Amino acid sequence: MPTSKVYTVSKRKKKGGWKAKESSVGVIAKGDNKDEVVQATAQIANLQKKASLRIEKENGELQEERSYPRGSGQPKVE
Repeated sequence: MPTSKVYTVSKRKKKGGWKAKESSVGVIAKGDNKDEVVQATAQIANLQKKASLRIEKENGELQEERSYPRGSGQPKVE
């Protein structure tokens, strides 16, 4: 079973704007617009065999978590 990559979109504290980090690589995207950073990171996550995207609010609390490919976090119904 492939290991899951974890991507996190969070507020940049010192320089402002938003950043996306991958757990083993570091910053993979950054920008002033949160939606654009989320979209770019989602495209990268969607190319992985298994990944999750954690999106934080401005205050650092978890806003949303997505799994890729879409639906991979849901149990299979047989």
